[in-house]
Amino acid sequence: MTQINQLHIQHFRNCQDAQCRLSTGLNLFVGDNAAGKTSLIEAIWLLATGRSFRTSKTQHLIEHGHESSTLFTEVASSHDAHKTHRLGVQKSATNTLLRIDGENVKGQIQVASLLPVQLLTPESHRLLEEGPKARRQFMDWGCFHQSQEFIQLWRHHQRILKQRNHALKKRLPKAQVQLWDYQLVDTALKIDAIRQDYLEALTPYLTTFCEALMPEVQQEVVCQYRAGWPKNTPDLFELLEQNFDKDLQQGHTQYGAHRADIRFRFGSLEAINTLSRGQQKLFVCALLLAQASLHEKVVNEPVIMLIDDLPAELDETHRLKLLELLQILNIQHIITSTAESLIPVLNPETTKIWYLKSGQLYPKEC
Repeated sequence: MTQINQLHIQHFRNCQDAQCRLSTGLNLFVGDNAAGKTSLIEAIWLLATGRSFRTSKTQHLIEHGHESSTLFTEVASSHDAHKTHRLGVQKSATNTLLRIDGENVKGQIQVASLLPVQLLTPESHRLLEEGPKARRQFMDWGCFHQSQEFIQLWRHHQRILKQRNHALKKRLPKAQVQLWDYQLVDTALKIDAIRQDYLEALTPYLTTFCEALMPEVQQEVVCQYRAGWPKNTPDLFELLEQNFDKDLQQGHTQYGAHRADIRFRFGSLEAINTLSRGQQKLFVCALLLAQASLHEKVVNEPVIMLIDDLPAELDETHRLKLLELLQILNIQHIITSTAESLIPVLNPETTKIWYLKSGQLYPKEC
């Protein structure tokens, strides 16, 4: 699945009841601050990933005075308009109900696989400056969509890690803690191999989009992968043995796939140290476009791009360049802005525009 045909939001933040049919190209939502633009983007992201990018508190997502919020989409393949699925989620303060084609599903994985979305917000540049968690999520998004075994390996690794850390915190005998080591190492090495293969495949695309968006940067971009343990470690199992006392003292496992990271460099300098704030935003755009292009090559379906407040991200020249690239890549894009005039319409036939006022949608008359 690759494009959203229909979107329906009920009682989500300040959106009481908003629904629309989307275009295959540019979908522009225009409104003042606090009109509900970010909430619309957030709702799609929540349905696709199971989490909000603004809050971890479910009650903040539900319209005041209501017990739950409901999100619904109809998604279709870019190759076959008749191949569709209906995806929905209902969230209350204590429960989440997921449905595909009218049937309840237990986990987020099935929904996520049918709704591959990328997100660009005014905070996206923090991918470079914050801790490794966001960069792992970026990397693992690609691994999830392009390796059938990745998600099961990652879940297994997380369960084992949880058990080992529990044993460390309880200060159980060493032999009981180390019962988990073999499985931890086995899954870590398999995850590591998938991640390395993914970044190796991604780098040429990233180079291309960096050249397109930042031609003034002469040095070639390098993705420096860090596995989650020292680079020259010959035996991860032995490393756990050597650091057992420290793990026991700290109450958690220091080394493993859960500590992986990516650092981006241009020449000998890290991107965070050599790029201006504007260039950092462009670099994150290049990362998302690279990931989208690789995804389409492997999966044979484009992603959906969510962009909240594009004019706050890029100047006029780079807004136009990004929109041109999205059109060339045939990516459905859902964009918010405070003014329609700030977003150039490149193809009116694949563009739809709505105005948002107090959580209500009003289509622009053609």
